[in-house]
Amino acid sequence: MDRIGKSSYKSNEKVKLAVKLFLITALFIIILLNITVGCKKVSAQTGSSRIVIDAGSKVVLGGENIRERLPMASTTKIVTAIVAIENCDIEQVVTIPKEAEGVEGSSIYLKAGEKLKLKDLLYGLMLRSGNDSAVAIALHVGKTMDNFVQLMNDYAADLGLSDTHFTNPHGLHDDNHYTSAYDLAMITAHAYDNECFKQIVSCKRYDTQAIEDTPARTFFNKNKMLSLYEGGNGVKTGYTKRAGRCLVSAAERDGMQLICVVLNRSDMWGESMAAMDNVFAKYSSVVFAKKGEPIFRLPSGIGISADKDVSYPIYKNSAMTLSYEFVCDGELKLPLNSGAKVGVMNVYGDNQLLFSTDLYTMDNIVDRTQADYLKNYVGDWQVKYDGKTKQIFGIMRDGFPS
Repeated sequence: MDRIGKSSYKSNEKVKLAVKLFLITALFIIILLNITVGCKKVSAQTGSSRIVIDAGSKVVLGGENIRERLPMASTTKIVTAIVAIENCDIEQVVTIPKEAEGVEGSSIYLKAGEKLKLKDLLYGLMLRSGNDSAVAIALHVGKTMDNFVQLMNDYAADLGLSDTHFTNPHGLHDDNHYTSAYDLAMITAHAYDNECFKQIVSCKRYDTQAIEDTPARTFFNKNKMLSLYEGGNGVKTGYTKRAGRCLVSAAERDGMQLICVVLNRSDMWGESMAAMDNVFAKYSSVVFAKKGEPIFRLPSGIGISADKDVSYPIYKNSAMTLSYEFVCDGELKLPLNSGAKVGVMNVYGDNQLLFSTDLYTMDNIVDRTQADYLKNYVGDWQVKYDGKTKQIFGIMRDGFPS
């Protein structure tokens, strides 16, 4: 009986020990899973996106999740650059503030007290992705970081974009610093209207000039699209652990300028090239107006024109009837000086509105008869588009009154 009792007691103890070990192991697994899930909530991305647009017309030609708000890393610097270009003389000499020295991440290794032109800092910003350059630019242009960031947010707001918010000029992670592929593409397309911006982002190598004790520097562009892709002419790479691999790229072929944005894509180069290849294969850019050339003339010979080249992407080999209407701006109070907006031109394809563009007088209008003619003019121009013509401008002009 003693042996049986002792044996049963030992068996029970073994069972209890096994149960305890099982419970401890289960608890450990549960804790580990919770920690892992928690980490994923902190570090994992909620999604990714892609878009391709025609820069001239701002028309979306492909993409997915284009409105999803995501971090965008150093592609932020596109806005930093265009805000600086539009608000300052880029030939100004900037004394590097101490706040710009030693900024984490990508750097052009600025030292407090060095002197560089704002232009040099912009090349360092866009070619080498210098976070220190971003800080120096922001403090020079905005005087304070808050003021400059407000200029960045104002830029997006002025374009009517609602899925973008900036907290810094460089793109280092902040939960309140985000954009969407759509917004970033629109920002970039508008920046491409600025020749200085285009020149900077398409440059493969840039050499600064020494100023006083500040030595010259050479910047090589990190953007592989300039070499990898036919027609590649911009614009900016970006990467953080939280944002993933981001790329805003651009290319021009046969008169069509594309902007492509990919956010959080592991193969950002390959996906960008494939996306733009697809659009170039399907669309042609058709010119509807040329800056400085009259679309039509008033009986007096006064020209009416657009203030920029106007093009629109149309499917290759797609035949359609193109037509237009001119809509005058109200009463047209005289005198109208050269360059005054007089109305809009609406262009239709098979009776569907394709786009509208503002029109301006090329000369002073002081004669009420000419203004009334413009006010009452109703266009009825039409042309059969054959899917191959690259320029409708001449046909349109010949069809308007002379």
